[in-house]
Amino acid sequence: MKIFDETEKLLTRMGFTVLESSAKGREFLIFENDSVIGFVFSYPNAQSLIARWADDSEAAVSANQFALRRAGQKAWNTYVVLLASGDISHAEIASLAAIEEDLTGTRKIARSDINGISDMEAALLPLLPLQSAPKLDAVDMVLEIRQRATELPPRAIEAFVSSTEVSVVLQVIEEAP
Repeated sequence: MKIFDETEKLLTRMGFTVLESSAKGREFLIFENDSVIGFVFSYPNAQSLIARWADDSEAAVSANQFALRRAGQKAWNTYVVLLASGDISHAEIASLAAIEEDLTGTRKIARSDINGISDMEAALLPLLPLQSAPKLDAVDMVLEIRQRATELPPRAIEAFVSSTEVSVVLQVIEEAP
């Protein structure tokens, strides 16, 4: 999986504008929407991410400093997204967590073990808009009421689920033993 290509497709699908750019010989993506702006870097493994992220981040921010200044309030929501494929050790997991906790200059998302689209989507979840709620199958409400209202007399339940006036339903419920 090519992380750049799939990241660009996902961010575009989610309403971001995405551009390819480079600084100091390092390629990266720039993404932006109404509230967020950021940079995406791809690495072959966690070791190279840990070794190079600070220089890459600084180069991207420096190369785009004027655009960030023009971004106004949105500049407070600048992200650097650092994605690596390949396996990751426990020590590297701790190092990536430390990178994310470093809020100097930008917010950071640092993830490794990106081996598929679902891994990448999970990594980018903090940036993505809320997804739609799951669609549920239709429910037969009359049947549900009949199944759940077992403590009421059947006549009262039938009056309730019919098109009978409310006053009649109340009378039937009051007359129930």
